[in-house]
Amino acid sequence: MIYFIIFSIACYTIGSIPNSYYFGKYFLKTNILNQGTGHSGLSNLYIFLSYKKILLLLFFDVILKGAIPAYFLYNLFPESIFCLFFIIIGHNWSFLIKFKGGKGLAVSIGIIIGLNYKLFLILLLIFMVFWVLMKFKDSSLPWIIAFFLLPFIYIIDYKFYNFFFYDEDFNLFIITITIFILLLFRRSLGNRFIDIFNYRIFLNRLFFDRESR
Repeated sequence: MIYFIIFSIACYTIGSIPNSYYFGKYFLKTNILNQGTGHSGLSNLYIFLSYKKILLLLFFDVILKGAIPAYFLYNLFPESIFCLFFIIIGHNWSFLIKFKGGKGLAVSIGIIIGLNYKLFLILLLIFMVFWVLMKFKDSSLPWIIAFFLLPFIYIIDYKFYNFFFYDEDFNLFIITITIFILLLFRRSLGNRFIDIFNYRIFLNRLFFDRESR
């Protein structure tokens, strides 16, 4: 129990480091919380950056915040694996910026990489199929579809086919489906208060990560 508490606090702290916010503040002299969609994720900053800087920030969010902690916990402290959810929670609601944050996509992808590279390759393949073949204008909906399908493809494969997965690990199924739920929950909140519930706004937030298509 003590390890779970320690790792939960550590994961939340790691997730709370708003890399894109600090980069915008100190290098671009801008507060990205007051720009665009009003969140601290890379998607609210990339229009100001070169590809090299985008890759650098992706490295921080995907690898340092997501993949490395996930690999560490999954392989050395598997009993505390569910602490990983606090990385996403910290990223989305950082105590360092008054509990504002990003949408959790990049760090979620990083967690999948750290857990199992085959899971990531399947996630990436699903994303590419929907993004390229169905010609979506942006990557938001294809990523959500990929995260939705991932846990079911995983559990079907190890139960019936064993093309990629040979050992049953139900924790991976729980983690992947919970990540999907966290992503949906964060997107559903949007970035501004709506006086009257509007189902079109709600669906646009879920599927397109914005108020309108």
